[in-house]
Amino acid sequence: MNQPAEATLRQLRYFAALAEERHFGKAASRLGISQPSLTRQIQTLERIVGAALVERNNRAVSLTAAGQAFVERALITLRNHDRSVETARNVSARAGESLAIGFECCAPYHDFSEALNRFMARYPRTRLSSFAMPAADQGEALARRRIDAGFLHPPVTDDPAFTFDRVGEERFVVAMPSSHRLARRKRVPCAQLADERFALYPRSLAPGCYDAVQRICAAAGFRPEVVSESNEISVSLSLIASSGVVTLFPECVSRRPAAGVVFRDLEGSVTTVTCGFLRRSGEVTPSVERFLKIWRAVRAGTQTKPGA
Repeated sequence: MNQPAEATLRQLRYFAALAEERHFGKAASRLGISQPSLTRQIQTLERIVGAALVERNNRAVSLTAAGQAFVERALITLRNHDRSVETARNVSARAGESLAIGFECCAPYHDFSEALNRFMARYPRTRLSSFAMPAADQGEALARRRIDAGFLHPPVTDDPAFTFDRVGEERFVVAMPSSHRLARRKRVPCAQLADERFALYPRSLAPGCYDAVQRICAAAGFRPEVVSESNEISVSLSLIASSGVVTLFPECVSRRPAAGVVFRDLEGSVTTVTCGFLRRSGEVTPSVERFLKIWRAVRAGTQTKPGA
């Protein structure tokens, strides 16, 4: 008994391009094939499916109801295929002892560089790679095996495929120009910042920290007026000194001096933010465990130093 024909990945890609361009000529040009060749492939695909997928006229193409349903699933199939290929290539490229880490932009203020240096000194044969990436991108990078662990602040995905390992927890401090009217105070009531202009970062970069700042300000009865956004802490610090803006940072940022900037405790605030590593559940590689152990030791040493 003959088995029914199956659609090929090439045919799915051709149809996806046609569905997006809604024009045979444009789709063919995009795919680098002739228009008659594309037409034949779509006709073959329609015979395999057993239904008309497109409605044709002289100027454009529209999808039938079957075509719309088909392209939605076809795109999922193509994405899964591409993801599988990329995952296999990543695993192959990183054969042997290796460690790849993704990290939020604030990681250097959490002793990330010191941990990297100690790890490389202790395990020189391990190939170490690190990539700056927003928290929102780290789950996908883990799934594709581009990284082995990602440093971030919660919230984290509730996908059971991932596990979050807590590294530390910190309260927030206010950063302001050294010439600010409140700079002489040791502790600053957050309500007194209600009329200040804030420098902040996009929520997509670090949603845990962003939401915590919003909660602190809301509890003090105001919504911060954000006049500047940056994905670099160093840029925000320079703006504080030059433009007179203020912001709230996890206290780790205050451990590094910044010209023209002072850090003060927030009076009465008990809001904290947790940081840690996201990794694949059920997969405890020696390199990840070694790095986590080193980072915890580095952080413990920093936090017990006088004045830290």
